[in-house]
Amino acid sequence: MSNELREKYAKALQTTEGSDPLSRLARASLVASASKFSGLGLLNVAAGPGLNFRLSDSTTGGLISANEVGDFLQRVQRAVARLAKARRARVADVAKLLPLDFEVARLDVAASAPGSIVVDLQPHVPESDNESEALPPSIVSWAEIGAVELVRSLPEGPEDDESMDSLFSASPVVRRAVADLIAKLPNPNLDISLVVSRRSGERIHSSLSAGQAATLRERLEIIREEREIIRLHGRLDGVRTRRQIFYFETPAGTEIHGFVDESLVGIVKEHLDQEVDIALESFVMRSAAGNRSQRRYRLVEVAGQHSQLPPGSELDDEG
Repeated sequence: MSNELREKYAKALQTTEGSDPLSRLARASLVASASKFSGLGLLNVAAGPGLNFRLSDSTTGGLISANEVGDFLQRVQRAVARLAKARRARVADVAKLLPLDFEVARLDVAASAPGSIVVDLQPHVPESDNESEALPPSIVSWAEIGAVELVRSLPEGPEDDESMDSLFSASPVVRRAVADLIAKLPNPNLDISLVVSRRSGERIHSSLSAGQAATLRERLEIIREEREIIRLHGRLDGVRTRRQIFYFETPAGTEIHGFVDESLVGIVKEHLDQEVDIALESFVMRSAAGNRSQRRYRLVEVAGQHSQLPPGSELDDEG
């Protein structure tokens, strides 16, 4: 029965392959319906890029108000626009967002259900667009690029301590985007689930409990100091793409690990288990109470290829 159902679902998706608004709405509605029956595997055959977020509140039996959903949708849009602008402009941080930034990475609401919203990640290119704002090859939208960066930065579930820890080493704009999402939430009891479906067919999911969000809010108040760029030659030992962590072995046998953003993942994979020249942003963290962390690292250059989120200022300007 499941195979027959998946076949029918695939045929239904084929009727929505157009790029017009009605086709996109129908496709997103099918994806939203399939998410309610995840055990049937229908989401695996879904087509087209999209982002689905779900909210729940255990203190109210899971019920979410319309105001809370609307507020969170605006937060997602702001975070995605910020990350997309950083990648377009190739800067480490984005403190200010302009109307054009929201338009280029616009999220169109395509379907909704109680506590859940599906947004379309199709490309939006303003008529006044110039070469510096051009989309990368394969027509991947800036909204999709920003959504992927956002979802990858969050934990997969309650036991994913590594992703929580990797945010210490993330670029300033990633930390600011996470703050967009969870800082000063009107309802601090929200459990958050995000799923992004890429044009390539890849699906990435994150789940953030109310408790994890509270922990991240505290960590985002920590500032960096003693920053410097260090250059090393050694062996790239591994990479955990989902958690955006790289592993590097120096000639002395010491292992260094830290954060690697999406723009360098490809070149890291190409040089795995090879001797290579890299550049790291090195820093220590200091909390409001004055406690200092061990030294942390972010990969900013591999074999001459620079990160699209270069070293830059910390979260010290208003967003």
